[in-house]
Amino acid sequence: MRLYCRMHRLSVEAFSHAHAFLAQYARPLELAIFERTFVDGPTWRVIDELQRYQNPDGGFGHGLEPDALTGASGALATSIALRRLAEVEAPGDHPVVASAAAYVRASIAPYERVWPIVPPETEDAPHAPWWDTEGLENRFNGFRVNPKADLLAQLYTLRADEDGWLDALAEDVVRDVEAWAAADTPLEVHDVTAAVALLDSPDLPVPVRLRLHEVLVSAVDALVARDRDAWSGYALRPLAVAPRPGSAFAGRLSDAIDANLDYLVEEQADDGAWWPTWSWGRNEDVWERQRVAWAGMLTLDALLRLRAYDRIDRSD
Repeated sequence: MRLYCRMHRLSVEAFSHAHAFLAQYARPLELAIFERTFVDGPTWRVIDELQRYQNPDGGFGHGLEPDALTGASGALATSIALRRLAEVEAPGDHPVVASAAAYVRASIAPYERVWPIVPPETEDAPHAPWWDTEGLENRFNGFRVNPKADLLAQLYTLRADEDGWLDALAEDVVRDVEAWAAADTPLEVHDVTAAVALLDSPDLPVPVRLRLHEVLVSAVDALVARDRDAWSGYALRPLAVAPRPGSAFAGRLSDAIDANLDYLVEEQADDGAWWPTWSWGRNEDVWERQRVAWAGMLTLDALLRLRAYDRIDRSD
C-alpha cells in the first residue's frame, strides 16, 4: 500500500518569479511559448519567433539549440523547432511546418537513411565540445536513433506526412533498437528519450508501437535514475522519459515521477529560473550568454512539465 505524502507544488509566488525571469532574460521564442500556454497568447507569435531561426532551405539553425551557434540548418535545431511547433499545435500545412518537413525529407542521407545531428558548419562557429565533428557519428551511434526518432516523432505529431514516408523510417528505428537489445548493446540516454518520443507520437503504426514499447521497457528500467542524488548530474530523469501523464511509461515510473516533480520544484533558483548544470569548459564569454539562453529554455520546460502534472498553483 502506498502511503500518502504531500506533493510539492510550485507556489503562486514561485510561478510569478519564473514568469518575471522569462520576461526579462529569456529569448522572445520561449517567452512567446510561455504566453501562449499560460496567458492565452497567440500561436502565430510563436511561429513568427521560430521563423527567425529558419533558413531558406526550410531547416533551422542560428543557435536555436544554444550549444551550437552555426547559422547552417541541421537536424538537431530542426527537431527542436518541430517540437515547439507541435507543442503549440501549429497546423501541419502551415508554410513554416511544411518547409521544415520538406527540409527533413531532402536532407536525409539516402543510403544510411539518417541525419547527422549537427551540420559540418558547426565547427566554424562557437559550440560545446560534444558537438565537435571529429568522432561525432560514433558518439551518437551512427545517428540511427538520435536525432532520427525525434524528428519522426515531431513530424508524426504535426501530421506532416502525406504518403507514409515516415512509417518505413520508424521501422528502421525499431529494427536498430531491437538489434542493439539483442546484442546487449546499451543505448545512450538521448537515444532513449528520442525513441520514447517516437513511441508517444500519434499515428505511429500499431505494430511498430508495440514492438518499440516492448524493446524499450528494459532500457527504461535500466537507465532511468530513481535516486535524486543522480538528478543533479548527467542522468536520465524520469520526467525526460515521461514529460506528460499520457506518456507511455508514466504509469510504470509513477513513484519516480512524483519524486522528480518534487525535485523540480525544489530546483528552482531564487531568481525564478532553472539553470543548466553543465558548462562548455571553453569559450567562457560565449558560454555565459548561452547559459542564459539555456536558462530560458529550461525554465519554460520545467513549467510545461509541472503544468502537465498539475503541480502549479495559479492566482487566476
